[in-house]
Amino acid sequence: MKSGARLSMRKMKSWKLGSRIFRIFAWLLPYSPLRVFFHKLCGVKIGQGAYVGNFVLMDGQYPEYIIIEDETSIAPFTMILAHSGASPFHQRFNLYHKGPQRVHIKKGAWIAAGAIILPNVVIGEGAIVAAGSVVTSDIPDYTVVAGIPAKQIKEVPQKSEAK
Repeated sequence: MKSGARLSMRKMKSWKLGSRIFRIFAWLLPYSPLRVFFHKLCGVKIGQGAYVGNFVLMDGQYPEYIIIEDETSIAPFTMILAHSGASPFHQRFNLYHKGPQRVHIKKGAWIAAGAIILPNVVIGEGAIVAAGSVVTSDIPDYTVVAGIPAKQIKEVPQKSEAK
């Protein structure tokens, strides 16, 4: 019984090491399709034609909670977090910990450089998140948001409205 537990611990440690290596490749590689491939290996759900820039950090503990639909663009230095909480050593802060929550970035959305997407957020279809913004709540379809926290600044004209 003890050797079986040890074997499963070895497998788990091996998987964690592999996952960390995949995250490093996803973070550093110069070619977007390879970055997308390694983020998918880590568990992130990414649609067709999505672009992921260099140095994009996606939650390493709960990547399966991140959904990125088709034709989205995520610029370099963006952070996408599916959980937030203090270290187990800081019990007094754990009052605010809610566990992992989904992040859903819908089709055609554009996340500009350095944006931070917090847990429990849906970014609407065709929405634009300005550089350096911190997204703390849902963003409607075809909306431009900016700031800390991100607030709507205008609407994106849809194809039928464009001249």
